[in-house]
Amino acid sequence: MVTGRRIFISSIAAALAVGKSSLAQQRRPSPVPHIPGVPSSDWPNPFPGDEAPPTPSPKALLKENQKTLRRDASKLVELAQELKTESEKTEETDVLSLTLIHKAEEIEKLAHQIKSLASSA
Repeated sequence: MVTGRRIFISSIAAALAVGKSSLAQQRRPSPVPHIPGVPSSDWPNPFPGDEAPPTPSPKALLKENQKTLRRDASKLVELAQELKTESEKTEETDVLSLTLIHKAEEIEKLAHQIKSLASSA
């Protein structure tokens, strides 16, 4: 089963690489030549929609990351409390319930998201 996943993922990666290389080979039309005496700011953009999107300030990005971190951390605490409550309901001799396992997986995913967000800040 692991081999099947590896083959699937490697085929997806290969398809993406082929798609990216074919996009790189596409050529744009040559830009409009500069005419002496006419400022280039008066010319229309030869590639409409090709303007770079405005980049948000680093301070705004940090502020947004802080909001996300706080929200995710509170969600993590809530999930951990739910996991604790669920585990207390389960007796020691019983098999772990699926809800308990799913809660633990959800906590793990959220913890990884928080870690990656914190490390990128």
